[in-house]
Amino acid sequence: MTTVYVTNKWEKTLVDEYAYKTYTFPMNESVEVPIEIARHIFGYGSENKEPFLARLGFAKTKNDIPSGLEILAKFSITESMPVQDRSLSPAIDQVPPPIPLRGVGRKVEKAA
Repeated sequence: MTTVYVTNKWEKTLVDEYAYKTYTFPMNESVEVPIEIARHIFGYGSENKEPFLARLGFAKTKNDIPSGLEILAKFSITESMPVQDRSLSPAIDQVPPPIPLRGVGRKVEKAA
């Protein structure tokens, strides 16, 4: 059985079912699934995405198809595990407080 990796770049978690099993695609995470699931849920490999848009609720009328395709495009499907770009440390957003210099800002008492 061949597997693929589905990465959800949409702002919501997607939950769907196939063969009485629930599949959850959390935001900004890659999920390994059999290729049949990717075909059933996302229309992987299919030229006509309209039935999948309707089943997922991304398009209720023909007018909704362009916006539905935009949502569907936010689900990346690859055959190999995506490599996350970790060039910056997650702590880069946190700036440590400055370290006070020794002797600076202290009162010096004069000897009487």
